[in-house]
Parts: sequence; structure tokens; C-alpha cells
Amino acid sequence: MYDFLRKVPLFADLPDEDLDRLCQMVTEVRLQAGDELFAEGSPGNRAFVIQEGEIEILKSSGGRNVQIALRKPGEVIGEMSLLESAPRFASGRARTDSLLLAIGHEQLNNLLNTSPSAARAMLHTITARLRSTELVLRQSEKMAQLGTLTAGIAHELNNPAAAAGRGAQQLKTIFAQYQQASQDLYHRQFSPVQTEAIESLDSLVRSRAAKPADVDTLTRSDREEEAENWLEDLGIEEPWNYAPVMVNLGYPEEDIRSWLAKFQGEVLEAVLQWLEANLSTYTLLEEISQGASRIGEIVKSLKSYVYLDQAPVQEVDIHEGLDNTLVMLRSKLKTGINVRREYTKNLPRIQAYGSELNQVWTNLIDNAIDAMEGNGELILRTALENDNVIVEIQDNGPGIPQEIQTKLFSPFFTTKPVGKGTGLGLNISYNIIQKHAGEIKLYSRPGKTCFTVILPINFDAAKTGTATLVSRSKPKDEMLRNILDQNKHIAVVGISNRTEVPAHSVPAYLQQVGYRIYPVNPNLTEVLGEKAYPDLLALPDPVDVVLIFRRSEAVPPIVEQAIKIGAKVVWMQEGIVNEAAAETAREAGLEVVMDTCMRATHKRLMANTK
Repeated sequence: MYDFLRKVPLFADLPDEDLDRLCQMVTEVRLQAGDELFAEGSPGNRAFVIQEGEIEILKSSGGRNVQIALRKPGEVIGEMSLLESAPRFASGRARTDSLLLAIGHEQLNNLLNTSPSAARAMLHTITARLRSTELVLRQSEKMAQLGTLTAGIAHELNNPAAAAGRGAQQLKTIFAQYQQASQDLYHRQFSPVQTEAIESLDSLVRSRAAKPADVDTLTRSDREEEAENWLEDLGIEEPWNYAPVMVNLGYPEEDIRSWLAKFQGEVLEAVLQWLEANLSTYTLLEEISQGASRIGEIVKSLKSYVYLDQAPVQEVDIHEGLDNTLVMLRSKLKTGINVRREYTKNLPRIQAYGSELNQVWTNLIDNAIDAMEGNGELILRTALENDNVIVEIQDNGPGIPQEIQTKLFSPFFTTKPVGKGTGLGLNISYNIIQKHAGEIKLYSRPGKTCFTVILPINFDAAKTGTATLVSRSKPKDEMLRNILDQNKHIAVVGISNRTEVPAHSVPAYLQQVGYRIYPVNPNLTEVLGEKAYPDLLALPDPVDVVLIFRRSEAVPPIVEQAIKIGAKVVWMQEGIVNEAAAETAREAGLEVVMDTCMRATHKRLMANTK
């Protein structure tokens, strides 16, 4: 074992005594071909060095196992999960009879802490594996997504194709009846008045086939009974055969009765037979036409979705891309999900890699559909701000826990069950948005999850610095001026008694220019000549503005208190941004300012007005 480990790069430069101690701590693991070493999603409590045999590394993706690596003697496996104390992101299975050496968390930590060469070797190993694993899984993810879209499109094409085929088959029989009925009328002698009536009925048939009468079941039953009685009064022996046709034509409209009243007896029955065959023929032709049009619409959407035969970069219509994505995912949307579009009018086209941008919409919308589990509301919202297009994709699913939101865009991180996701969809989306010099943000709580994508109209200009991506967090001057002019009572959370820091100098300036300051800091008793309070709930008077000098992660409970005390504005000092807390405040009716210095803003907008 000693000689074997000395040849492994991870242990090659260890001092003899350390390697001896490691040899005493490792345990042997023997596997037969086909045995599982560890399962995807299981705790990463050990790493392994392969001494004999081969181990397959498998990742479940799209309902199948994808082999992302084959590890051989001398290689270390399972080290990433062990170092991060994270679940295994893939499975390990013996391809042949194998012998491995297992290393625990403590032994690996001691090794990396005492051997710089081992740390370098581990870093090199992890970096190389991340690259190769991500490359394989990205390809697998694209194939799985392609399979999902293909299945959805096949399902969408099947219905109109089946309808068209069924209509064509029925038309063979009906058309023969129509020919026979038409010949029967042709050989009869009609007066000019009767000929005019037949022409009017023929015109009515064509219009009704294109736009059938919208009648509920109960009303239809009543009208059929009425039509049956009317036909019986005209001498038709089996009026129930023609009553449905009469209702489909629009009975009891006066024109229909007037036209048919011009015929009697055998001639009237021949006209009714012709009407029935004529209406059936045109109705089937309309069904076939609609089926073919639907197929054409899906194919057109598919071509637009992938930007077939177009340059990689082109002028892209965001609304068209979102709508085409909905067509691609329509089979998943039929289960009870309501889609609401809140598109801004006259949204300009943007410069983009069209097919890649549609991949972003596919990932975000597909995740939203999965989160709602077949029942909910999906909102697609667009807006234009300065030279940027804003796209929001919102669902009313269970939300994403706060503690994992920062990990969502990391490679291989997924909240889906094993085999349902590779953890690359949002990472791919993030990279595509970055490629467009854009930004993607997340806000989530139970009942509302919203991904906001901000894209410059011209990403080349944004990359070269001639255009600026303006965050939605930055309010307009008019809003800031109104806040500063109309709100005079300010609670300063996180105020300091150290005069050299902004948490003291900013509220001191505000006090000097006429604002009433309420210090909030549980560690102080008095600041700026005012009593300090432990939290917002302890304030004796109502306040207009809550000015925050705390770390971003500490903002949410402060916002909750601001809502409870009836504040009008939450103002986060420069460097402080918390989108989730800001959205909570906005939903409660408060105005929000983030990452903005209140003193600098006052000097810029208000100093000259005093």
C-alpha cells in the first residue's frame, strides 16, 4: 500500500511518517463488477483511491444514466463531495472487480493542511474534473432538453395531424353523398324563386361551416325539438334526421324558414338531404384546413425558436421568442397552468444570439412549470427601462428557500430529485445572460417566484462601455426628490457613534438640514443628542423613512418591522442591496431605494432648493 500511494500524485510528496500514518488510517473496499460504490444524492463522507479495477462515474439526466468519466488505478474519486460535505452529484459503480482505499474527512483535511503539494494536486484534479464533467453534462442537458421539446412538439403535431387525417377519411364518404344529393337537385326543375333560395342556403352553409353556431347543450336540445316539429308540419316523414342540421345552420332564424318554406314534399326532403351533405362536406374541409394551419403554425414557431437559417446574432423580438417558447412547451402547460402575458407595447428588438436566448426562456419557464406541479399561474412580463429590456418570468409555486437562493446559478446545483435535473439549466442561463452583457435576478417567497432578466438593447455597446446596464434598483430622480421633500422623520437602523463612519456622518448631515432622526441601535443609549432604541418596534413616534446601515443579509427582518410600524420608505444605504426584502416592501406599498447614499442624494437634488 505504501509503495502504491507514493506513486499517486496526491500523496507523492508526503513525508514518510505522514504517509505511514495515512496507510494505517485508510480502509480497503472491495467491489465486484456491477457493485455500486456510492449513489447520487448520498452523503459525501469518504473519498477513494482506486488501487485495482475501474470505476464508472454516472450522472442521472433526463431519465437515463450518463457516463461522465471512467476512473482507473491511481485516481482519486469522491473528493469534491467530501471536501464540501455535500451530497454526491453522481454515482460510482464498479465496471470490473475493484480494490479501493477509503479516506475519511479528517484524514483528507490533515493531508491538505500539512502538504502544499497535495493541496496543489487536489486543486488541479478538481478543476480538471469540473471542466470535463460540465462539458459532458452540458451536452447531455442539451440532448435531454431537445428530447423534451421534441416529445412536446410531436404531441402538438399529433392532434391536428390526426384531425386532418380523420377528416379526410370521412370526407371520402360524405363527398359521395354530396355528389348524389347535388345530382338529384340538378335534375329537378326549380322556379327562379326556388333557385335563389338554394343559392342563399348554399352561401349560409359555407359561412356556418367556417363559424359554427355557439349553442349550449340545453338550448340545442330545445331548438332541435322545435325544428323537428316545424319540419313535421311541413310534411317531412322523419324530421328528427334533419333537425340537428337545421340547428347547425342557425334555426330558428327567419331566413332559413323562409327559404325552406318555398319547397314542399319530396322536393323539400331532397333539399334537406343536400343541405346535410353540403354542410358535412364544408365542415370536414374546415377541420382539415384548421389542422393543416395548426401544423404550419407549429412548424413556423419551431423555425423561429431555433432561428433556422439565420445568422448567430440578429435583431430579436423578445415577445416572439417568449411566445415561441410557450408553443414548444404547450404540452406541459395543458395540465392546469394559466399563462398571463403582460407585454409592454412597442418593445424594441434587441441584438442577441436568438436561439441561445430562447434557451434561457425555456429553462426558466420549464422550471416554473415544474415548480407549480401542473396547477398555477405563469406570468410573463416585459418592460423597457432606458436602453434595457426587462423580462420577468413569475410563478405562484411554493417558492425557493432563502438559504439556497445564492447557489441556484452554480454548476451542478439542483433542487429537483435525483435524475430530474443536472443542475446546469440555470447555470447555462446565467452564462448566456452574461454573454449578452445582461443581468439575471431572483426574488422568491412562498406563492411568488420571479426571475428578472435585464438585457441591453445593444450588447456590443454594453460590452465596450458605450452603453450602461442600468439596474432596476436605481430609482429615478423624481422619486428620490419626492421622498426627500415629503418625508421628514427618519429612523436610522445601525447608526454609529463613531464620527468618522457613514453610519454617523450621514444621519448627522440629515439632522443638520432639518430632518428628525430616530437612532436605532441596541448597543447604544444616545446618538446625535437623541435617545437610541433597540429596534423599530420600540420607537415612540411614527416615522416616514427607515434608513438602513446594516449588512444586506440583515435587511429582511428590518423591512418586516418597517411594514409593521407603517413606514412609507425603506432606504438602503450605498452598498446595501437585498432584492427579496425590497420586493416584500414594495408588495406592502412602501417605496424602496437601494445602494444609494442619502446624504449624497440630498446634496445633489435638494441642496440648491433650500
